[in-house]
Amino acid sequence: MAIRDKALISAALEQGLITSEQYETARKEARRLQREELSTLCYQLRIPLNRFIHAFAALNDYPFIRPAQCLLDEKRLQRLSPTLCRQLRILPIHPTNDDKSVLSVVTDSPDNPVLKNQLGRIVKADYQLCVTDKATMDYQLQQLSHSQNLLSFDAVSEVSELLNEAYLNRASDIHIEALENYYLVRLRIDGSLQEYGRRYLPEEGVSLISRIKVMSNLDIAENRMPQDGGANHRTPMGNDFDLRIATAPTKFGERVTIRLLGTDNQLFTLQQLGMSDSALEQFSEIIQQPHGIILITGPTGSGKSTTLYAALSQLQCEEINILTAEDPVEMVIDGISQVQMNAKVNFASALRSFLRHDPDVIMVGEIRDTETGEVALKAATTGHLVLSTLHTNSAISSVTRLKDIGLEPFLIGSSLLGVIAQRLARRLCQHCKKPAMADADQLKALSLPEDSEVELWSPVGCPICGGSGYQGRIALFETFWVDDEVEALITENVDELTLRKRAKHFTSLAEDGKEKVLAGLTTFDEMRRLGLLTLFSEEDAA
Repeated sequence: MAIRDKALISAALEQGLITSEQYETARKEARRLQREELSTLCYQLRIPLNRFIHAFAALNDYPFIRPAQCLLDEKRLQRLSPTLCRQLRILPIHPTNDDKSVLSVVTDSPDNPVLKNQLGRIVKADYQLCVTDKATMDYQLQQLSHSQNLLSFDAVSEVSELLNEAYLNRASDIHIEALENYYLVRLRIDGSLQEYGRRYLPEEGVSLISRIKVMSNLDIAENRMPQDGGANHRTPMGNDFDLRIATAPTKFGERVTIRLLGTDNQLFTLQQLGMSDSALEQFSEIIQQPHGIILITGPTGSGKSTTLYAALSQLQCEEINILTAEDPVEMVIDGISQVQMNAKVNFASALRSFLRHDPDVIMVGEIRDTETGEVALKAATTGHLVLSTLHTNSAISSVTRLKDIGLEPFLIGSSLLGVIAQRLARRLCQHCKKPAMADADQLKALSLPEDSEVELWSPVGCPICGGSGYQGRIALFETFWVDDEVEALITENVDELTLRKRAKHFTSLAEDGKEKVLAGLTTFDEMRRLGLLTLFSEEDAA
């Protein structure tokens, strides 16, 4: 017997996962729609079911076992009856703590009275009862039987369930990978990949991919060439979002990557982005300029579009005509004309067309080639404010990148107002983070004095963050504003190192990251993961 919905909701309220106001709203909505209260809560607040189970486990002092932690202890399993394991829904797993003499037993039915009465007699050893979710338990018990019925595998419902789970976990991508003996599914949550609750047999994986191809109008018979397509999905509560789907042949079969678009339609303001006060003040001033170009740079998935939308939302008003060329249009903003790129319309042709529509502000999704760059920079020098993105690793290297694609230094210098480079770091869960004094290596890596007494925060894990210790992401910004001296240096075609030394209005990613680590918003390990700690030594050497 699974944990009752009322017990899960009560635990979520006690652990702070949901508030009483949120529960009341969901309860009324569930009654109106004649749906279950727990399911309504999950979709209204975008909280996966396993967070409620985690809250129940924390309230009752049970360790919560995530899918990736559910590793069967084969030796202990041989001493138990598989039939009894399936009947009581229990499995021995590798220890969750350092005491290997204590047997860890996982279940999804911890409040089953029969289990409590018989467990001690069955295991005949000291044990610790652990809790996991029903989907993970079902999969592990199915593996125990070694007899999966492929005829019962429903690819349609499996894909739908996978997409719903990705939506609830606020995942940005789903990766389905063909390995030698099974298909692995991972979700990218807060920028990091996390394994899904089950793995699929090769035959099941092929069915799964065929269903995805049918959804996205791809050729299901073609598995030797990459394909791209799109689809949309609706959750049980009527939330619609788009999917961008790409397939590729690999050694053991096809892999599929699904990007979820439009699942989070929150439009951020500039104040919510997380810029420092000085950077925010300068950026707010620069976007009010009547002409020039502002670039947002960074790798794919670093939040460039979010920053552009925040700037456009601040600029948008009745007196200003704003036109955008995007691929794709990720978020609709009232009062702005947004053009979707397609086979007949590219960035360069859209920009040329825009100049005949009397624009005040132009946003172009990305400067990819010489033609787009020339049109954008010429528009910036003829009385238009242009915002765009560029794929470079730092703000100052964007000047080099523009030269590389064939743009003249004098044109860059005369039109460029400023560049923002950004990265996304995982945000520390503010409910469970814990402090510790920085050691000598950390002080050195952060360029702090050896005798400094500095507290750095680290993740712990709780029901609110799903046990990861992180919840959401925070942007780190590198800002580079162009003044008269920098404009002259760009026109003179100086190198990046000279620009960096002479720039008076420049803040590096490392400096901004350091401030956010010391403020407890992210961690030292996140700085290392993003490769920002090495930037301190480079700056010191310079």
